[in-house]
Amino acid sequence: MEEKQNELYIPTNVKTRLEFFKGYGVKELVITLMVMAFSIPIALILYKFKGTLVAIIFLFVIVAATIVSVVKDDNNLCVLKQVGFMIKNQNMQKQYKYFYYDKRRQIK
Repeated sequence: MEEKQNELYIPTNVKTRLEFFKGYGVKELVITLMVMAFSIPIALILYKFKGTLVAIIFLFVIVAATIVSVVKDDNNLCVLKQVGFMIKNQNMQKQYKYFYYDKRRQIK
C-alpha cells in the first residue's frame, strides 16, 4: 500500500521560510553562491586573456541568469523546474488508445 502524506494547507501569502525578496530565499542564495564560485576561475581566465570588461560582463551575466532561473513564482516553481517538467513531458511515451467502431457490424 502506498503511504499518503497529509500536508498542511498553507495560504499563498504566508511565507514558510526566510526570503530576501519575493521567491528568493536562503536556498536560492546558496545555489547562486555555488555558481559564482565555479564561475570566478573562468572569469579570471577571461580577465587574463580578454581583459577586465569581458570578465566582469561574463560574471554578471552568469550570476543574473542564475538568479532569474532559481527565483520562484507564486506557484512555488522556478524556471529550472518548469524546463525540467517540459523535458520530462516531452520524453514520456504518449499512448493514444483508439477503438474502431463499425456501425454495420456493431463490433469494436
